Amino acid sequence: MSAYKTIQCSFKDKNILLDSLKELGYEPVIYKEKTKLSGYEGDLREQGAEIIVPRTQISPVSNDLGFTFDEEKNEYLMLCSEYDSHKGLEDKVKQSYAVTAIKVALSKNKFSIKTENKLKDKTITITAGKII
Repeated sequence: MSAYKTIQCSFKDKNILLDSLKELGYEPVIYKEKTKLSGYEGDLREQGAEIIVPRTQISPVSNDLGFTFDEEKNEYLMLCSEYDSHKGLEDKVKQSYAVTAIKVALSKNKFSIKTENKLKDKTITITAGKII
């Protein structure tokens, strides 16, 4: 059984978080109250979250991925199992959130994205322009 760990991130915007998860191909489930996460065998864990990516969307041997709102810090904390973290899920979500936040900021400032490249070393380059 893989233990969950709480990951400190700056996931401040719920809409950007949801969009970034959808960009990764997930359909997160949103709950009004904390709901227990499921382990890879379907067992309920003691940790809970308001936004959950069901384990079945990640891989056959994954655990649920959760996000819970920390009112004191005004941000979402990621609850990711050690197994899924070692498989790169934590980094994938962080990168997707950063890219989505950059795109939103560019759009708000009337920039248009010219190119977006995902390189083999997992870096992403975005070229944007704005007519002044």
